[in-house]
Amino acid sequence: MKSEEPSNETALVASVAELRERFPRTLDLYREVCVLLFFRHGITPTANKLYQLVRKGSMSAPTEALNHFWKTLRERSRVTIEHTDLPVELRTAAGDLVATLWKSAQSKSIESLATLQAEAAAAVDSAKADQASAQADRTGALQALEHVRSQLRTSEDGAAQLRQELAAAAATRKGLEQRLEDARRELDAMQARLDQLSAEHAAERERLADRTRLAEDRFADMEKRALQEVDRERTATAKLRKVIEAERVEHIAAIARARVDHDAAQAKNAEFRERIGALQNAVGALENERDRERQALQSVRAQLVAAIRQSAADSGRAEHLHDELERHRNEAQALKNRTAGLSAKGKRRSKAGKVTDV
Repeated sequence: MKSEEPSNETALVASVAELRERFPRTLDLYREVCVLLFFRHGITPTANKLYQLVRKGSMSAPTEALNHFWKTLRERSRVTIEHTDLPVELRTAAGDLVATLWKSAQSKSIESLATLQAEAAAAVDSAKADQASAQADRTGALQALEHVRSQLRTSEDGAAQLRQELAAAAATRKGLEQRLEDARRELDAMQARLDQLSAEHAAERERLADRTRLAEDRFADMEKRALQEVDRERTATAKLRKVIEAERVEHIAAIARARVDHDAAQAKNAEFRERIGALQNAVGALENERDRERQALQSVRAQLVAAIRQSAADSGRAEHLHDELERHRNEAQALKNRTAGLSAKGKRRSKAGKVTDV
């Protein structure tokens, strides 16, 4: 045990030297040394200990830094107790801190009791030796013995007080464990809700993908029919061909936009999965993250609905184009019939003129 103390002291001095280079400000340096002593080495920081290690500034500097350290530690401990919806790491750290404080208080009480008992035993032995060696000093020895007994009673009272403090710390630890268990159950419920939301989102994504595929197939059929109609109606006017070409280009652009929206939806889904994984490590940001995911999903749905509506509009325009082609075809046929009728009338008139001339 004695061989380990110089090693720990050397490591402590080296750590303080490293902190001295990283924190040039005096108060910041004292604050970090408090953290080093308390959390890394398990030593309760005092103003004298801080000044012996740092030796910088006045004696008020370590006192001020120590007060600020205990105040910050109390505030953080109060937050841990009052809020049960903290991340797992922070709750674990809180439990470890309470356990460490409890063990430290227990060990200090045991050491103090052992020290006082040893001192009392030594005083009793000394009194007995004085009584055996000199009966004349019996009165003084009895007084010394009474004084030792008084100290022993005082130490026993201190030990009883320490036992009460330990019982209070155990009760506090039990309450913290109960709160941690409640928080763990709440976290499990939230995780189940997240899994349900993920499954619903996956099902919705599959439905959107099916609708997109059906829309693409319908668009492909419409494009194929439009091209066949264009091939059969090659004698149409140049203006009509330009209109058909423009409609086909717009139709292809609509399909491309629908595919882009589908890819964006898949990318959003991958992003949602990453966010769900991140939620396990950041439970405090669950509600905001879930709202953003819902908004993004609604945006994707709105975009896909707009794409479907645009596709429906393109389908309407294609049908209108088909009707227009049919009308032109009927007009061409009517014109052809009128031309044939006029030709027949001209022939009859020509024959009639020849008969008249004869």
